[in-house]
Amino acid sequence: MELDARAKGSIRWRFHLGRVCKPGAIAGLVLTAALPSVALLSHAAPADAATTSGSVTFTGHGWGHGRGAGQWGQLGYALEGGWNANQILLHYYSNTTVGSTTDVPIRVILTANDGSDIVVTSSSPFSVAGTTFAAGAEVRMHLNSTGAWEIDQSTSTTGCSTSPTWSAVATVAQSAAVASPNTTTYSTETYSNALAVCENGTPYYYRGQIAAASYNGSPRTLNVVDVENYLRGVVPSESPAYWGTLGTTVATGTSAGSQPAGFYALMAQAVEARSYALSSMGEFGYADICDSAYCQVYRGMQGENSITDQAVAATAGEVMLLNGAIARTEFSSSTGGYTAGGTFPAVVDTYDSVCVTYACNPNHDWTSTLTLAQLQGDFPTLGTIQGLTVTQRNGYGDWGGRVMSITVSGSNGSVTISGEQFAWDTGLNSDWFTFTGSGLALSPDSAAASTTSNTASAGFYVDSAGGGVAAVGAAVSYGSMAGSVLNKPVVGMAATWDGGGYWLVAADGGIFSFGDAQFYGSTGNITLNKPVVGMVATPDGKGYWLVAADGGVFAFGDAPFVGSMPGAGETGTATALTPAPGVNGYYVLTAQGNVYAFGQAPAITGVTSMLTSLPGSLVGIATIPNRPNPKTT
Repeated sequence: MELDARAKGSIRWRFHLGRVCKPGAIAGLVLTAALPSVALLSHAAPADAATTSGSVTFTGHGWGHGRGAGQWGQLGYALEGGWNANQILLHYYSNTTVGSTTDVPIRVILTANDGSDIVVTSSSPFSVAGTTFAAGAEVRMHLNSTGAWEIDQSTSTTGCSTSPTWSAVATVAQSAAVASPNTTTYSTETYSNALAVCENGTPYYYRGQIAAASYNGSPRTLNVVDVENYLRGVVPSESPAYWGTLGTTVATGTSAGSQPAGFYALMAQAVEARSYALSSMGEFGYADICDSAYCQVYRGMQGENSITDQAVAATAGEVMLLNGAIARTEFSSSTGGYTAGGTFPAVVDTYDSVCVTYACNPNHDWTSTLTLAQLQGDFPTLGTIQGLTVTQRNGYGDWGGRVMSITVSGSNGSVTISGEQFAWDTGLNSDWFTFTGSGLALSPDSAAASTTSNTASAGFYVDSAGGGVAAVGAAVSYGSMAGSVLNKPVVGMAATWDGGGYWLVAADGGIFSFGDAQFYGSTGNITLNKPVVGMVATPDGKGYWLVAADGGVFAFGDAPFVGSMPGAGETGTATALTPAPGVNGYYVLTAQGNVYAFGQAPAITGVTSMLTSLPGSLVGIATIPNRPNPKTT
């Protein structure tokens, strides 16, 4: 993933293994937030003597803008969290729902050929502007000074060549300057009948048509193809296809059948890429989307892979909807452990730090050291760089979160820019960083830096049988199962100790984890005697108990199992469980008023008559902390 800022005036970060590029380079990254204007402020240089000695070491998290999904995190949720594709999508895009749409044509700018003649060929007969050409013919579409397109054929060469001799065939309007293969079934095209665009004598193959366009008098090359076949060249260019070979085998419930768990990450990528593409329709006027990281990377047939083809087919037509419209589902390589927020609520990205054999995120944590001379080269108008001051952060995660604004001071003045722009200018991996160094005044974490407080305050969650979650007060939504097809209804939930996530539990004991709530296991694949009725998390959030209607207790993570009701002669329908404070044990409540103690939980006698006097069935139980009551001491 790399950065690419072009005429559109905005940046996006995307998956690509490589360096960070400076302006003018074309490499992988995706954005939709416009770059802030750069305004020079009044001269405010520190009193310290100017110097170019010293350096600044930046420590940071993630690679990219962090908005929406993180590709490494998606893999982690699939491999380590046990999540399916829709769970992954609804975690990152928690205010959306899953929807469907029909396949439509999309016009893709082939940016490497910008400003050049459009030269096409094919190993089968093909047509250009209504004229049929033989297999192997080399045909040029040339934009002339009047705005018309000249159609020429090479008389000296076949296929793609570097020095053809052109002979005029026709002159047509732009709308007619279209090359078509000898088939309309683009999904079955092969290199033997697809069109190739010739670039410096090298053929690049694309499904569908190759069309001409003009932008301010300069030629543009378009690939016109249906979205589903377009995605076949996008998904493996954005997420490595081999990810779909990692992990234990799971039943996907789709046309792909059983696949390794990592396949879910590719399915999620396919839905994101489809939604992003369809939300971009008409964006360029003469085209809908481009093939570079400025939009999302597309490499035509050269980029296709059989594994990602299956992921595209398995999610055919699936999109994410926001307020009834197809969502612009941004994504980046690595969030660093917390998404940035914005259109989609910020969420903890627990598995961004995934590290398994053959797939270890190298950018969850990173460091980069820049000399003062390098910084001065990045901000040449400021003179001698004398200080860096973070003035605003977004409040999510380490150091107060991502840098929203930073002031760079120099001997000729100062400038305040966004953290995203600063990362671009200096070649940092992301805008989530802090710094230390020598030779200039540094203030990475000023008191005014945080705009979003993570301080605990009043708030709670409410969930519904359909898997919906409402975050009330200070509680933060980390996603839900709303819109997903559930095997059984949701019957309960539990929050993590730090308020950074929660679990939902279904009647079959299936567990759905959100935020920093980790998956420790479930009974979703076990035949139960009675349905699960609730769950409780351990105090440290590293485990949980499930309780079924027959009093069966299931322990996961660091939650100890110390007994349950079935087979012990107890009577009644269990409705809830609560841990015993300070000891290794818990209590199970029944609807009929019985409270059963297990493990080291001390028995509480004489409660049945008291509880049975309450109106209705008993449905909940909670223990008090094992400490003095402030109202009685």
